[in-house]
Amino acid sequence: MSRYSDADHALALAGVFQGARMTFELARLGHTDEKMLQAGVATLFVTHPRTVAEVYGSPTALEMGLRHFIFQLSSPQDRNPEVTRYSIRLLQLGQQLHKQPQRLQALGEALDNFQSRADAFEFDAETRYRQLAEIYREFISPLPPRILVQGDPVRLRDERIAARIRAALLSGVRSAHLWYQCGGRRWHLITRHRRLLAAARELLESVPSEI
Repeated sequence: MSRYSDADHALALAGVFQGARMTFELARLGHTDEKMLQAGVATLFVTHPRTVAEVYGSPTALEMGLRHFIFQLSSPQDRNPEVTRYSIRLLQLGQQLHKQPQRLQALGEALDNFQSRADAFEFDAETRYRQLAEIYREFISPLPPRILVQGDPVRLRDERIAARIRAALLSGVRSAHLWYQCGGRRWHLITRHRRLLAAARELLESVPSEI
């Protein structure tokens, strides 16, 4: 990947916001869109994409992220402060990974090993989320700034939900790292605000409507 468009940047940021939104929903409600979560997890294993779009497969896989990215940037007075905070933290963690190639390589190897085991032993969904959560604990949790997830204490103590939260955060970190790979910087959210919103809206319009 060498040249990046506003659409490329909007896709990566939508992935960040989708990870943040899923984290919020899981922590507060105990559930999120399972298809969106699975789509986020799938991006972890696209390691040598030729384009940014190839990481996500289709804007449909980022519908939640695109909607919340547009909402958060276009309606600052109504934005969800928790989703904003998670998104900022994910971008910071993506930057940390970008600066630590050895950790990034080790993370990639851990994900490759996980995928090999998952294929060989046909892990069910709960096992997959649980093991991805352990990968998050090992490679992402030690990095500053740590993400402090707020929500319903009962839900946060539920190991099944907690594993999904970490999987959602891991998918958000993957998109945040991609954003930095594409030359994205946090100040672009201000200086390229209108361009990114326009690109996100165009991508969302390409998502087929359910009938």
